[in-house]
Amino acid sequence: MDSEYHWSMQSTWHPAPSSLAGILAGIWSVHADQHTDLAARVLPDNSTSLVFQRVHAALVSCAENRVRHWAPVAVSGPRTGAFEFTLRAGGSMMIVELHPAGAHAVLGVPMKSLTDRGEALSDVIGPVPGALVDTVCSGTDDVTAIQAIESWLLERVRKHQRVCAATSLVVDEVIRTAGGIRVDDLAARVRVSRRHLGRLMQQQLGISPKLFARIVRFDRAVELGRFASHLTLARIAVEAGYADQAHMNREFVDLGGIRPSDLRSDAGAMIW
Repeated sequence: MDSEYHWSMQSTWHPAPSSLAGILAGIWSVHADQHTDLAARVLPDNSTSLVFQRVHAALVSCAENRVRHWAPVAVSGPRTGAFEFTLRAGGSMMIVELHPAGAHAVLGVPMKSLTDRGEALSDVIGPVPGALVDTVCSGTDDVTAIQAIESWLLERVRKHQRVCAATSLVVDEVIRTAGGIRVDDLAARVRVSRRHLGRLMQQQLGISPKLFARIVRFDRAVELGRFASHLTLARIAVEAGYADQAHMNREFVDLGGIRPSDLRSDAGAMIW
């Protein structure tokens, strides 16, 4: 997403403050048009999100041809595939994107239990402070809502657990190499066996190191497809680290259910 109007929505990205580096990636403020439902396809990006519905919103998640109404305050775990949702006309929401290495520290549960799932936040962490819900979901201004969320995240991390240093290193290396690093090399960097690294990542990230790297590479290709309009799709495949364009096309279908060319069509605005 970006911060411009796209058909029936306005979205604004609020980067995380330095005090939440490694915990929070940032917060999206999303507002649907008063007269038009907002429908979007969300691509996998390795992040876990907290979703606060605001202003009589009704967020409907549609996955595998099933319709599910999300709780007013929900957790969307790390995704290995795309899903679709609809935000009702006039509704708004805050999407709190947790840093992949910091989600476990915030939620305090094995991330594998949330992979490809959307659950009420209270079912995952217990009671959510009423003051937080009232502030964010009452329709107050975005700045006040964001400050409340960031303060709660800081307090929660301080009271619970620190971010795993090995996980942070793995995440940083995979992102730095755009998914081009071998799992054996990752294990060597953090001085553990490949098997131990796999168990650690399932707990901390919710997915295997190999799949994490695949999704990072896919996200890189998506970014290039959106913003590097001067590059051909064949060149994007090379820049993103795919063997060839056919390989990239298969990954787009497998992970996102789309074609690379869809990002440059009119429908691309509603692919997140």
